Amino acid sequence: MLQPFEVVTAKLLPTIRSRLAQVLLEEYHMRQVDVARHLGITQAAVSHYKTASRGIDPELVKLFPEIDAYVRDMAGKIADGAPRTEQVLGLNNLVDRLMNTQRFCEYHKRIAALDPGCNICFPMPPKP
Repeated sequence: MLQPFEVVTAKLLPTIRSRLAQVLLEEYHMRQVDVARHLGITQAAVSHYKTASRGIDPELVKLFPEIDAYVRDMAGKIADGAPRTEQVLGLNNLVDRLMNTQRFCEYHKRIAALDPGCNICFPMPPKP
């Protein structure tokens, strides 16, 4: 069974990293090696993100417009020299907010083939 944190690891984080790498490459004209260093990933991963051959899940970007808002804000901060701790904190806060929405719950139920009546994550009604 696919756990919620597995969805974060397998789908959400790669999508966010991919979008962040794309913005840093295209809008801030960073080199792949610099993007890799800033994001703590390999240059090969950045290359895959650049060509969209790996990482991005367009459904998640559409489902969570907060991703692009976060990406644009964080890309600017990275370009201005934000420390990695600020990146970690920002990403952690974003993931926490997204996981605590009904949108994430419904996405998880669908891709994990859970009972539509599942209320494990939200015994009480979740945030919209």
